[in-house]
Amino acid sequence: MLSDIRPPPTEESSMRTTVAFAAVLFAAIVAAPAVAATGDCSRARMGEQKKDVETIKRLELGWLTAEYRGDTAFLDCLLDDGYAAIAPKDDTVRSKADLLEHVAKNKGKETPIPPLQSTVVINGDHATAYSTMKGTRKTGEPYEAHFVDAYYFRDGAWHAFGGVDL
Repeated sequence: MLSDIRPPPTEESSMRTTVAFAAVLFAAIVAAPAVAATGDCSRARMGEQKKDVETIKRLELGWLTAEYRGDTAFLDCLLDDGYAAIAPKDDTVRSKADLLEHVAKNKGKETPIPPLQSTVVINGDHATAYSTMKGTRKTGEPYEAHFVDAYYFRDGAWHAFGGVDL
């Protein structure tokens, strides 16, 4: 019989078990609303996704629109948790959290979305998009922005895991 082999629980081991159980329960209670708050990543929100150029172009435009309109839920679904973007012009690396914080400031804005041109290469479950956005500064001066985004395909959806703002 196992009870004959194992020593009886001590007060210290009982306390550790209780603390471990409380920690797991607390994590489950705290994590459940956080998971629910990340938004609906269903096909209705993200659209039908295929391993094709048109899907990546649609996601690139959706990403740009989300940035201009403050749609953090869309980006939270699109971006991998380990997402990082390099900005060589100022030698910085932005995380997913950095981008979501920046984008949240645009919530409710109806800023016109500038035209976007994307060139996409797909290699199996990976894709790279090079995009050019042309817009006008508040001063009326035209500008171009260039960026590269890297994606992987998993569980029927594309996820951006990295990028470079050129």
